[in-house]
Amino acid sequence: MNKKKILIIAIAVNLVFLALYFSLSTFGTLSAAEEKQQAAVRKESAQNAKAQWDSLRQREEALRIRQGELEALERRIDDKMRRLAELEVSVKAEIAAYRQLSNERVKHLVKIYSSMKPNAAANLMNQTDTNVAVEVFLNMKGEIAGGILSYMEPSKAAVITQRLMSSRSRQASATSTAQEQ
Repeated sequence: MNKKKILIIAIAVNLVFLALYFSLSTFGTLSAAEEKQQAAVRKESAQNAKAQWDSLRQREEALRIRQGELEALERRIDDKMRRLAELEVSVKAEIAAYRQLSNERVKHLVKIYSSMKPNAAANLMNQTDTNVAVEVFLNMKGEIAGGILSYMEPSKAAVITQRLMSSRSRQASATSTAQEQ
């Protein structure tokens, strides 16, 4: 009996191994199909990742190019601003020089008209531009300007007087504003 038992146990063990073998082989087949599917998914994911990576590199390169363009534009703007500042300084200097020259000319005209007889000065002032006449009268002493105005054409004298008044008002308001500050 011992031999019979050993034979039955050996057959039973063989059957268990056969069942295990078949189950593993079926499991392996399913596993292979799943592996193929997973491999395909991994391959697709890898391709997607590579495409995304390439897309990111392209975007990064586009951003680098754009940044370079912006930096160049910023340099040009800074250069233009510097040139504008230089031009502004130059223009201010020229305006100051022009005002100085204009003031000197007005002072010279004031001396000329002040040294003339009021009747002769009035005849010349009647023919002078109103703006120039106002500037000359603004820089004259009051009694000299009054003497010349009395000989001028009444309509021109009235216009000059009005401008002198508005000019004095502006100067007074500018002076009071400057003092308040």
